[in-house]
Amino acid sequence: MKKYILITGSPRKGANSDAICEKLKVQMESNGCQAQIFRLEDKSVNRCLACDYCKSHDGCIQKDDASTLIGELSECDGAVFIAPIYFGSIPGSCKVLTDRFYSLFNPAKGRVAADPSRKLGVVLTCGGSPEEAVRPVGEFVSTCFALAGFGDHKTLVFPGQNAKDAFSANEDYQKQTEELGKWLIE
Repeated sequence: MKKYILITGSPRKGANSDAICEKLKVQMESNGCQAQIFRLEDKSVNRCLACDYCKSHDGCIQKDDASTLIGELSECDGAVFIAPIYFGSIPGSCKVLTDRFYSLFNPAKGRVAADPSRKLGVVLTCGGSPEEAVRPVGEFVSTCFALAGFGDHKTLVFPGQNAKDAFSANEDYQKQTEELGKWLIE
């Protein structure tokens, strides 16, 4: 059975990121896959200490939910990272998580080879930012996940999503999310 990890990074419970996450989870499970949700705001994720422990040991010195997630990401078939855009970037809690991917980067030990069959979906919601301004954020997230061996990725940007229920009211964004789910599990 294929296993997927769905990471939602919105600080607002029940908002667009959660709705997107739930839609993908239902789709994956109805296709015989296992889908685990990692709701960032409900987890203990400490900032990177830049102590370089990970350069001489396997993994991070901190044993929090980020360490657990990073270990699980190395073993899953695919992942989805869903977050709103605040002032041109992901929320601070999401950035703290992506900083922890530093524990996977060790030039002395070599890098995990990117596997094209391990796919990453990135879904970013935003208010007034144009799509072309947000797309580099998706590339940044994809680069972080490449350290965990994800070799292929697709990014969806949904502008005009300030209202808490905007995703649920937008059939086009729902269809794009469904297509992303199909691509992930194929």
